Amino acid sequence: MKIKRYKYTFAALLILGAVSIGAGVSPVQAKSDDNPYDERVYCVGSVSKSYVATCVMQLVDQGKVELDAPVTEYIPEFTMADERYKDITVRMLMNHTSGIMGSTYSNESLYEDYDENYKDAVLANLSGQVLKAAPGEYSAYCNDGFTLLEIIVENVSGMSFTDYMDENISKKLDLEHTGTPVNMMNDPLDVEIYKYGNTLNDNEYCNAIGSGGVKATASEVARFGSTFFTGDNTLLTEASKNEMATRWNEDGENTNVYQQCNGLGWDMAEYISCEGGDVKVIGKDGDLSNQHACFMVAPDEKISVSVLSAGGDSAKNELLCRELMKIVLEDKGIKVETTSEDEIVFEDTVPEEYKNYEGYYYMSTMGGSEVVYISFEDDSLYMDHVYKDTDEKTQFKYADGGFVKVDKDGSVSLDKEILRFEEKNGNIYIKADVSYDYYGLGTENMSIYAAEKLEDNKVSEDVLSDWMQMNEKTFVLYGDSYSSTNYESPFMGFSMNEEIPGYVRFGEPGTLGSTLKISNNTEAHFFTSIESIANRDLDNITITRDTKKDGTEMTIIDSETDKKYCMIDELPVFDSNVDEVKLVTNEASWYKISDDIAGKSMAIERPENSNIYVYNQFYEVVYSTHMKNASDNIPLPEGGYIVFLGETGDTVTLQ
Repeated sequence: MKIKRYKYTFAALLILGAVSIGAGVSPVQAKSDDNPYDERVYCVGSVSKSYVATCVMQLVDQGKVELDAPVTEYIPEFTMADERYKDITVRMLMNHTSGIMGSTYSNESLYEDYDENYKDAVLANLSGQVLKAAPGEYSAYCNDGFTLLEIIVENVSGMSFTDYMDENISKKLDLEHTGTPVNMMNDPLDVEIYKYGNTLNDNEYCNAIGSGGVKATASEVARFGSTFFTGDNTLLTEASKNEMATRWNEDGENTNVYQQCNGLGWDMAEYISCEGGDVKVIGKDGDLSNQHACFMVAPDEKISVSVLSAGGDSAKNELLCRELMKIVLEDKGIKVETTSEDEIVFEDTVPEEYKNYEGYYYMSTMGGSEVVYISFEDDSLYMDHVYKDTDEKTQFKYADGGFVKVDKDGSVSLDKEILRFEEKNGNIYIKADVSYDYYGLGTENMSIYAAEKLEDNKVSEDVLSDWMQMNEKTFVLYGDSYSSTNYESPFMGFSMNEEIPGYVRFGEPGTLGSTLKISNNTEAHFFTSIESIANRDLDNITITRDTKKDGTEMTIIDSETDKKYCMIDELPVFDSNVDEVKLVTNEASWYKISDDIAGKSMAIERPENSNIYVYNQFYEVVYSTHMKNASDNIPLPEGGYIVFLGETGDTVTLQ
């Protein structure tokens, strides 16, 4: 039996007058003088955004940065292929309203490695991008904006971001286990990473430090959170803390709750479930592939809580964080009531005007992104899932201007979802109120602009023919560093649907992926303008024929997230005649395992800066040199694939 190992560290830090209480739990690490709480160091993922935002706000307090000044004032080398980039301000980077496409994922996270050139790669990537929206128009999560904030800190302070944070956060708070991959690579307290059941794996380090690369223990994250308590000016003035904790679109009762509630560096400038107790709670969560985080602060009540984990995800951490916050609030005599729900009364018929909303929609909620077809009949909305291999429709019954998800017996679904339509800016959108139940942990609630109606995209027969040649084809990542974590899931697939011929789906096999609008014979672009996190990480792709550095000519997909893929149908065959593989920097050497050696194994000799992955016919990892104590005897599964990664001039020898 395989045992899944998940490590969680919980820390609640309370400041009540002069009393300070901290707690930490870990089943692995022994106590020591410098680690009194049995804690481990985790990468806190996007919680790092609160750290870089704090650094910027310190510079604001010092009069060295103006929130509403253009980013180009502090990063002269920042350019984009869209003149509107000159209107992006520092504030817009921090509240995700910059309009920048999203994330540069190529080489963002590396195993046991750090690349100091990542920031330059982001600037180069952005220089060829257009904006997805006018700066300031709406808030949609954007990692690259926080890499720009990291650069602002460096350019203005004259220090590296790591040194600046160490001097102006860690030392001021006596944080001994908070830093970045630059000064905490292979820290003795690093949490172990288990993957593929019970296999100990190399640790991951995030190059996008300001966006997701800060490392810390749970108690030190909570200590950092305590500096946002009302009256604590250790790091920031009250004015700056208030700026950070104000929702970007705050407008009293007229605030649009279906837009994001981002502050400056906070995901949650308000935490709705705590409003019943008239408690202001701010928070941030984050994810890497294998490490996850959430922390919350109640400034007036002087409570800071953090939950870090290896395994799970930030949604579960947020639920645990929320429950810890409630416990401490109740200890202080503050009862946080669960919001009562109005009784749902279904109506007999759907009003006739909703017929105008029938059609295809690009939709993104907790279940992922997909294309759906919406129709109306009698008292219900029916949702067909276009790219899913199912004929079943999801049913929503009409009630009080909205459509409530129901089970097959007509009762309200446990994972409740209510959809409402809105016409805006010439488009039709769907707003969703969603509740997802994590059994035994609690319920996550979300209000979001979730979908946008697709317009007909008529393309010529020759354009459609070219794209149909790519239908059901699979591509594989080849342009990342030898240590990139992206090789854990490198396969991407195309698919088209005759119902919506002007669009193409591009995503990992078995996932819903993203939907792009075909522009011409070789290009497909993003098209949505959904005013929420549903519009994060948009992409454009181009299909070309290209010659790799090793001389192989292949069909290539070039994406604006700076990833490159080649078609697996064109991969060379790996058979008994291959006795060595010459490595190339930032260019994977892929092979399809031949039938004549399938089921066998081989021994290897490889240089230090190299890695090897083996995948089965279902694109699952069955072997990786990132597995601790991995054997030098490599399995060769039937119908599988093998990739060799390394640096130019090195060679892997095979037996």
